[in-house]
Amino acid sequence: MTLTEQLLQEFADAGGRIVKSGSGPDSVNWPSRIASARRSGRIPKTKEPYGGWCRDGYEIKLVDIPAWRLAVLEPVPVPSRLTRPHTVVRAMQNQPQPLGLTKPVQGRALRLIQALITAAEAQGHSSSAGATGAAPPSHRRRRASPHFTITAQGQPVGFLVLQEQDRTEHVATEKERAEAKKHSWVRIPRFDHAPSDRLRIVLSGGQPHRAGEWADTATRPAARLPPRSAVPQPH
Repeated sequence: MTLTEQLLQEFADAGGRIVKSGSGPDSVNWPSRIASARRSGRIPKTKEPYGGWCRDGYEIKLVDIPAWRLAVLEPVPVPSRLTRPHTVVRAMQNQPQPLGLTKPVQGRALRLIQALITAAEAQGHSSSAGATGAAPPSHRRRRASPHFTITAQGQPVGFLVLQEQDRTEHVATEKERAEAKKHSWVRIPRFDHAPSDRLRIVLSGGQPHRAGEWADTATRPAARLPPRSAVPQPH
């Protein structure tokens, strides 16, 4: 019997709630065990384990997933071109370098934003532009100000569009090697970074219920996005 199967059996015997001792050098790392159970694929699809410390130790419950979280989200079709850009998209287009992206990916990024805003407003939500013309510094990419905001059910959700970077091994030049040999403080970089054609959309604010980021992969671009993945859902 696996650890997850053992945990499920304990839930069944105890009515869905168990309390584990959380003290002592040999105590089990229950938060890690719960995370492993979630990833195992053995938890019923309509349930999820929840753990937290209580007075008697570590409390673990198997709770029902709300029906709205189990709903299948319809994908949002992305237009092949911008014929009537939204005012938020138009504000971005008027910037010298929209969103701080390189030209090869600007067009697709703006079409994705057009699709998201159109779908959100069709559901009665509102949108507004943010910092539309700046690329965040690399050290605070995910903490930068959102490029635009969608407000749903009174809660604003920020959207930050980032351009992924490709990393390659750096080949030192003769000049770099000479400088490093001459000066002890000179360090030759291990890698080179260059903008790729992949995009990442980072969400902030609201009540996170689904993924907080959506990104292209090497084989699948984020051409179609769920409209409600980023906005608060009714409880």
